[in-house]
Amino acid sequence: MKIMWEINPARLLISGYIIIILIGAILLSLPFATTRGISFIDALFTSTSAVCVTGLIVKNTALDFTLWGKLIILILIQIGGLGYMTLSTTFFYFLGKKISLHERILFKESLNLLNYENLMRFAWRVLRITIVLELIGTVLYYIEFSRNFSPLVALGHSIFHSVSSFCNAGFSTFSENLSFYSNSKLVPLTCAILLIIGGIGFVVISDIYYVLIKRTKKGLALHTKMVLKTTVFLVLFGTIFIFLTEGNTVLKNYPLDQKIINSFFHAVTPRTAGFNTVDISLFSSPTIFLIIIFMFIGASPGGTGGGVKTTTIMLLWKWVKELLLGNYNNITIMKKRIPHEQVFRAFLLIFSSGLLIFLCFFVVLIIERTAPLKLLFEMFSAFGTVGLSLGSDMNPFCNFSFDLSIFGKLAIIFLMICGRVGTLTLSHTLIRAKPREFIYPEESIIVG
Repeated sequence: MKIMWEINPARLLISGYIIIILIGAILLSLPFATTRGISFIDALFTSTSAVCVTGLIVKNTALDFTLWGKLIILILIQIGGLGYMTLSTTFFYFLGKKISLHERILFKESLNLLNYENLMRFAWRVLRITIVLELIGTVLYYIEFSRNFSPLVALGHSIFHSVSSFCNAGFSTFSENLSFYSNSKLVPLTCAILLIIGGIGFVVISDIYYVLIKRTKKGLALHTKMVLKTTVFLVLFGTIFIFLTEGNTVLKNYPLDQKIINSFFHAVTPRTAGFNTVDISLFSSPTIFLIIIFMFIGASPGGTGGGVKTTTIMLLWKWVKELLLGNYNNITIMKKRIPHEQVFRAFLLIFSSGLLIFLCFFVVLIIERTAPLKLLFEMFSAFGTVGLSLGSDMNPFCNFSFDLSIFGKLAIIFLMICGRVGTLTLSHTLIRAKPREFIYPEESIIVG
């Protein structure tokens, strides 16, 4: 049993995240981190939300945390966005040391990579990409924030929001999130672009760099094409849908260009960062439903977001389409045949994720006796590591999780961790595969 624990990368990966979350909770519980003190469950919730780059809050980040507390949250967001294995692998690469096969397995698992080629160089590349993009984001944010704050304060807000945006975290150092900048063009567009780049995944960013910029590769990989195609479709569809449904209601007081920008922004944030420029609780039911779907889909593999991932949804859609056409053997995408194991994995991922959310929802609903829609929305947001919320009934500057009991908050914490590491990774820690030594006789049943 001890050997099985040591060689199981899924268990070690989850254990690493849990240890970092606990360290973060302890640091946030210290007197210098908060202005008015904090309970351990709220510190644990905040730490989990930061490490899992979710953005759900039960404390007002702007007012309840000191400068040191915000710095702890920022570091936890950066660790969670990049993945602690990426940081440690980069550290060894910088020192010129080799990593073991065991560490390679963990790194591959943490970023959902397909092979073990040049893992250390890839980790270093991920860090460089992150630093460059976050610096660019900081400069763009600073241009706008410097109009309302002193240079040093504006710089602090800019760094925090740039890291939070690229890591798809959704944390903000403003009590009202980004709603103060709902009439701005630069802030929503900067945030949305950073969210998209961070969400498409480092594998895709690297592939685009070597094909379009460095030109050392001839064509984009199938994975990259699938991610870009799905992302563009979801963003365009979401933007048009929100513009049509909310343009004459929640967004009616904005000029046309700002309606489009805010529609675009709120089509991006559900996948998977909880920033908002308007109060989403005012959105109509169809828009809320669309946001729930987007939160469940999430970002792309190997990125800073959560959810079941864009490629999973596209793969399942192609599989269903082929089945309806009577093709049971070959699933092809862009003239490439997809292995059946990946198709089954996509189905299992979506089924297990949906089942997990609804089981948690059902149990918490029995115990909490609270608003079903708000709770369901909060749970999809937690699993998708999004951070959007329909809002607390008790505290206007916190999410609905603020209203939950300790049990309810623990359920949200559990979903955030599951959304960050993935349900399949979680199942690998709990279930031990048992190969069958025989096959039972076949018999048909009536279906449908």
